[in-house]
Amino acid sequence: MNTDNSYSNGFNDDKTVSFFSKVSPYAKQNIKETAYLIIIDSERIIKTVELNKNEMTIGKHGDIVLHSSIVSRIHGKFTEYMGEYYYNDEGSLNGTELNGTQIRIEKNVPSKKYNLGNGDVIKIFVPDNPSHPENVLIIFSTGSVSNSKWSYINLYNKASPFFIGRSVTADGLRIESVQASKIHAIIYRTSNGFYIADQNSLNGVAVNGKRIFENRLLSDYDVICIANTKIIYLSGYIIFNTSPNGVRLEINNISKTVNSNKHTILDNISLTINPCELVAVIGGSGAGKTTFLNCINGYEPATSGTVCMDGLNLYDNYSLLKSRIGNVPQSDDLYDYLSVYNFLKFTAMLRLPKDISKQERQNRINDVLEIMGLEEHKNKLIKKLSGGQKKRVSIAMEMVSDPDIFFLDEPTSGLDPETETSLMKQLKKLSSEIGKTIIVITHTLQNIHLFDKIVFLAPGGRLCYYGTPASALEFFNVTTISDAYEKVRNNTDYFVEKCKKYQ
Repeated sequence: MNTDNSYSNGFNDDKTVSFFSKVSPYAKQNIKETAYLIIIDSERIIKTVELNKNEMTIGKHGDIVLHSSIVSRIHGKFTEYMGEYYYNDEGSLNGTELNGTQIRIEKNVPSKKYNLGNGDVIKIFVPDNPSHPENVLIIFSTGSVSNSKWSYINLYNKASPFFIGRSVTADGLRIESVQASKIHAIIYRTSNGFYIADQNSLNGVAVNGKRIFENRLLSDYDVICIANTKIIYLSGYIIFNTSPNGVRLEINNISKTVNSNKHTILDNISLTINPCELVAVIGGSGAGKTTFLNCINGYEPATSGTVCMDGLNLYDNYSLLKSRIGNVPQSDDLYDYLSVYNFLKFTAMLRLPKDISKQERQNRINDVLEIMGLEEHKNKLIKKLSGGQKKRVSIAMEMVSDPDIFFLDEPTSGLDPETETSLMKQLKKLSSEIGKTIIVITHTLQNIHLFDKIVFLAPGGRLCYYGTPASALEFFNVTTISDAYEKVRNNTDYFVEKCKKYQ
């Protein structure tokens, strides 16, 4: 391990650095987000670079200069388009890894552009040597959630073991989420290096996309996931972000077939949902909307293809990730003869870690009541609530365990227009201010402008559009989204093929 002064000076031990400017909660709709790269080059110095041009290259001779001997002259490129950021490998010698997946197809052939979300990890590695000193790590960060920040700690200056969890002291790493156990994991030092060990936590520890079941020796650039916190290990330092950042959902070529005749109800859908986005799933009858939702939330795995949450395969790691998922079905599964408060108390006792204290549980319930605007109704029996209030209780039930991503199946069904608008604005607040990723099946379009993206499915479970509501009007050449339904029904193949080119 390199612990000389020149190395340590690059990190400024235990210093917390904020990389974000404050922006409007509705930044995605109004202005381009502030985007930064946190770069750890072969010099082992953390530096931040703002992406202040529409296109910026990285490499030995790029707009952003990397000093590692393994990077190409122009290794990759960052592109901003309509407020979204993308990365592509420019056909480099050693390639690029994005969230654990190699994205270069072949040397001298640029890859496709990959949409980036807050906290995405880009690596340039010596093949088969993940700890090589010339390796490069880059974290992509945006200002979509206020007060987000990346911090780092020198483990050499901390006691061994170093504790990570919900109730640790200032000498450890505290994770505020109720998904974390009191003492969730420890990192301890031996003559061989630093090891991480799960402490019989409820929701587990993942390293590089796989849950660990025994003590694991850490290597440079390992990505550790504990509850909603991402931690990156590098030569005795950990780099982390404990702020709520939603979930990045990558959907890759998923299809769903049923019965012996292999009837297709979802047909080869690929798209990426970024952290803290509010996304509508729309389409006519027979478009496979509910099947799509069940496939991407892990309830009903696709027949083929993959779904990844923050780089982790959802189907392979469902037991690890399920605590980060909130599902709100169309019908409210509530107990009519309980008060709102007692119903949430009952839910908390079932869903929160067993080591949580009575006061912590009560604090969480009070927080959820405030977030969902239910404080004045907490002592009412659920059977006496209005339809909109009951739907808020259904969402609050899921909110108790503080998931990072929500899936809602027609939450406004049966609500009057005013109540629907109020609920949709509440969902918008949960995504933009609280930091949740939210995916909603909806048949009503009066509030479609509140959504960041639309997934428009055509009959047979085919993707015919994915993008912003404003761009959808141009894509379908209509004045309202509702006008697009007939066009899609009458000319499905055309819009499916157009969507492939558009993406």
